[in-house]
Amino acid sequence: MNIITSFYEKYLLEQITRTSAKVPEHVSLVLSETDLLHPGGFVKLRDYISWCRQLDIRITSIYVDVLDTEEQLRTEIIGQLTRKLSEVLSKMPQGLGFEIYTADGELSARRDATELLVYISVGFGGREEVTKAVLSVLSDVKEGRISPSDITEATIESRLKVKHEPDIFIRSGGKHLSDFLIWQAVYSELYFTDVNWRNMRKLDILRIIRDFQKRQRRFGR
Repeated sequence: MNIITSFYEKYLLEQITRTSAKVPEHVSLVLSETDLLHPGGFVKLRDYISWCRQLDIRITSIYVDVLDTEEQLRTEIIGQLTRKLSEVLSKMPQGLGFEIYTADGELSARRDATELLVYISVGFGGREEVTKAVLSVLSDVKEGRISPSDITEATIESRLKVKHEPDIFIRSGGKHLSDFLIWQAVYSELYFTDVNWRNMRKLDILRIIRDFQKRQRRFGR
């Protein structure tokens, strides 16, 4: 990192910390499998999580979009990514907790958090998550555990994997968003960056946080 970049990082950090505007509590990030499998992709992920900790972000949820491919190969890729993610996160400081979900929505690995909680979904999108939540509610209705008249938004939300609503959704590389957290992110701020994941720097994350602080959130109003 050259001296100009270092100076600009310090400048941005001062702007972020000196304002009365809060940093986002929950940041979501959409990646693709190629982002992680590219040389240095997992190192960049570890760096990103460390930057979140330094900025006192409490939650980050990350969706790894597994591209459409032959089913057996897709299953192998998901298994490879899940194992590597668990390995990388397990080696990070104990204050960091995580939950890793596979493409069928099953919890693959977890650790409790005291500082930062990281949710990672490998190929498990929002439509599948909402569908599973609705089916779970219908099962309870069928078994007589709840009445149809008792079903509310909170009933659905209680069955979702991620219970927290993102403050800001980041998509690197200027691509379209996925359906990740489609229920939870309805009022989230969106940020598209043309910087590819492999080129993402702390400087870019600081810019995103500063941009968020300057926005006036309307929450659908």
